[in-house]
Amino acid sequence: MKMLRPVVKLCWTLLLAASPAAFSQQYTISTVAGGAPPPTPAAALSISIGQPRKLAVASSGVYFSSGNSVFILDGGGTLTLVAGNSRAGFSGDGGPAVSAQLNSPQGVAVDSAGNVYIADSLNNRVRLVSAAGVISTFAGNGSISVPGFWGDGGPAAGASLHLPTGVAVDSSGNVYIAAAGDNIIRKVTTDGIINIFAGVGFAGFFGDTLQANLAGLHSPQDVAIGPSGTIYIADTGNAVIRKVATDGTITTVAGANAVGLAGDGGAAVKAAMNSPYSVALDSSGNIFIADYGNNRIRRVDNTSGNISTIAGTNNIGFAGDGSAAANAILHLPTGVALDSSGNVYFADSLNNRIRKIAGTTISTVAGNGGVSSSGDGFPASSAQLNTPLGVAVDAAGNLYIADSLNNAIRKVSASGVMSTFAGNSVPGSSGDGGAPTAAQLNGPRGVAVDAAGNVYVADTLNHKVRIIAGGVINTFAGSGTAGFSGDGAAAASASLNAPFGVAVDGAGNVYIAEFGNNRVRKVDSKGIITTAAGSGVSAYGGDGGPALSAQLNGPQGVAVDSAGNLYIADTENNRVRRVTAGGAISTIAGNGLAGFAADGGLAANTQMGNPTGVAVDTFGNLYIADGNARVRKVFTTGIIGTIAGTGVRGYSGDGGAGTQARLNAPSGVAVSAAGNVYVADTLNNAVRMLQLGAFGIAVQAVTSAASNLSGPIAPGEVLVIYGSGMGPDQLTQFQPDSNGFVPTNLAGTTVAINGALAPIIYTSANQVAAVAPFAVSGSVAQLSVQYQGQSSAAFNLSVAPAAPGLFTLDGSGAGQAAAVNQDGSLNGGAHRAIAGSFVSLYVTGAGQTNPGGIDGHLAAVPLPLPLLPVTVTIGGKPAATNYAGAAPGSVEGVMQVNAQIPIGLTAGNVAVVVRVGTSSTQPGVTVAVSN
Repeated sequence: MKMLRPVVKLCWTLLLAASPAAFSQQYTISTVAGGAPPPTPAAALSISIGQPRKLAVASSGVYFSSGNSVFILDGGGTLTLVAGNSRAGFSGDGGPAVSAQLNSPQGVAVDSAGNVYIADSLNNRVRLVSAAGVISTFAGNGSISVPGFWGDGGPAAGASLHLPTGVAVDSSGNVYIAAAGDNIIRKVTTDGIINIFAGVGFAGFFGDTLQANLAGLHSPQDVAIGPSGTIYIADTGNAVIRKVATDGTITTVAGANAVGLAGDGGAAVKAAMNSPYSVALDSSGNIFIADYGNNRIRRVDNTSGNISTIAGTNNIGFAGDGSAAANAILHLPTGVALDSSGNVYFADSLNNRIRKIAGTTISTVAGNGGVSSSGDGFPASSAQLNTPLGVAVDAAGNLYIADSLNNAIRKVSASGVMSTFAGNSVPGSSGDGGAPTAAQLNGPRGVAVDAAGNVYVADTLNHKVRIIAGGVINTFAGSGTAGFSGDGAAAASASLNAPFGVAVDGAGNVYIAEFGNNRVRKVDSKGIITTAAGSGVSAYGGDGGPALSAQLNGPQGVAVDSAGNLYIADTENNRVRRVTAGGAISTIAGNGLAGFAADGGLAANTQMGNPTGVAVDTFGNLYIADGNARVRKVFTTGIIGTIAGTGVRGYSGDGGAGTQARLNAPSGVAVSAAGNVYVADTLNNAVRMLQLGAFGIAVQAVTSAASNLSGPIAPGEVLVIYGSGMGPDQLTQFQPDSNGFVPTNLAGTTVAINGALAPIIYTSANQVAAVAPFAVSGSVAQLSVQYQGQSSAAFNLSVAPAAPGLFTLDGSGAGQAAAVNQDGSLNGGAHRAIAGSFVSLYVTGAGQTNPGGIDGHLAAVPLPLPLLPVTVTIGGKPAATNYAGAAPGSVEGVMQVNAQIPIGLTAGNVAVVVRVGTSSTQPGVTVAVSN
């Protein structure tokens, strides 16, 4: 019989490729924990200041840089933030300095008016904080260049600088900048013009007694002003201190251009130093040097020219406060400065302290020795973390953080308050059987929570997994001796080797990613340990076979889904592997090549860089902490997309789209029951949260375009989405693209179901019609609508093999069917179908077809036929069919069914039902028949 077409033509086209493209879902990003400077004002000795770099002394106090901030220590011992919100980046010019972003600031200087100059090293700028606290850029445009193209002779703010590390201001207001990356010292005169003061731009050691701008410097780290306007340079790479006289000639005043430790008691010019990082002078012209590599502060006497050590020994560490400075122990001092009384202040960087030498006695004046730890009892967003590497979230919404270098597990309550949950901050392994906060941990990297609220900790450097249950900590797995042993026996007696990640399934089985053993171990609910994946050989292989025979390479993260599938961040293989409940292993993401390839393809075919963390949500979507400074999502369709990070390291984007934000080494990832994604943003010392949507776009209901009823959806089904903010105010209908396909982006609207883009028939602010991709499978799905770069929250749907609905003439889903009689007339009261004739009905939601459905394709020969059986009843009687398949010229997913009107029906409107598989179309639909 001739195939009939619908009277009202539905316009459709095909998606550009046979595989669905990825939908770049928009998540909003925020910081939920960490990423903050220490709370100030505060007693300087009570807080962690991190690793201080350089310092300067003014009448108002001691200024120093640390982390991504600058602080001042006043004469009363109070520490106050001057500039930098602790988040690496560049922002804030023209606003409050305390809200601005700096990036590894180093040198600091203060002029007579109270303006503070900051060598904002990784921003390749010098920033200025006015006495009123407003920040601006003083020098540098953020770019780097080659010698001869630095902008000399022009405005300083337009010049190129490369790694400015030191800054000084003379009594006339001229500013000197040590540009370590350019191997020069620049001078900015009071008219704002910049020029080279010393160095030729190429690393070397030459030019003594010549003009300074003809000399060779090597990575100068600091510059200082001496008596009578002389300039001193810490010529770090040459291991010397240079002096530029007022006539512009340069000489060496300390160091013999030899790396080492020698010369105390003799002429400074014959001494050996090891990376002199900073230089300062007192009013008598005596020179003080932070001899970084030798862990000493050294002094050159202005009268004799001899060098001596005034602080530090041959040991590395922290000791000596309250006693003779010469016997104290330092750890990589990076900055030195003096006050008007001759007291020496220095940045004892790896001791996380500012120390002071008064006379011959040393003491600490700022810093409690911690790098970044504060905030318990206060909002987590104002707390400090130190290299968070793992995150987990429990059913109540409490967040647990493996605060690795603080040797602690921190907890953020559902109300946002920070506390320490386990670990006393001192590295070690003691405390089993007692309170978790009194116990010692050692570099914990992973954390997980089971359904009962028990917390599991990958206590990495102790080679154990600890468990916190009922307020008591104990060892769950690992004897504490690094190695591999114990399979088939009690987990607590087994040997582990650097457990990095931990996960727990619904049955209470615990999985451990062992970085050092290249394995994933499993501890069952009875406490018996076995190997779940990995042969122990560091390599890549085994896909398609048993996981126990496969090779892993430095696995760092694990996760498990509700079906028992195990996911492994196979870090050094640049892949994520999956182990089925039956024990077979495969690669689900990453092709083994380190790097980043465009989103939108199959995850297994794309590149990623050293993935470290994995998590799975309740729908089976996989989340990956990618070493490309991104968080990526693999939908159940196998398509991968980026949900956070631009690939450029930094700290930015809070309050906006995750894909526009900058992350810095995201490591751990977790997903809450509400679908919020938590990311351990490790080198930003923060935990970020990604929340889908929240942009003012809302999906309120999803119905069948035929039945107008909500319920399960089927592959290929035409859907109508109701909501707000989803598209333009005026309804826009599609026009086929150049290939005759329905576009997947119509007037700025896109729809994704499980990450696959859906062809769109029409769009408006409150109603969108789209076709469910044929890749939709499983029992659940998530639908999102994106309009002009903003996204709705995920709308949860159930999925069925078939969810048939009959199109009706008025689109209501009830009453007269949209049907065509055998003679081509529209079925209805004026044109009834006679007994024995055929009527064409139109259905959507019939599910998968043979040949397989192609999203948005206008059906043509060979016409796809539904895989499930199709039957029809008319007037309660079985109706024979001579065709049930794709409606020619309509989108694949709209089915035409030619059904014969049974004999013996009463004339009038009679019920019609189409059954696909075990599912039937909606009740209340009729066709008009006659005898």
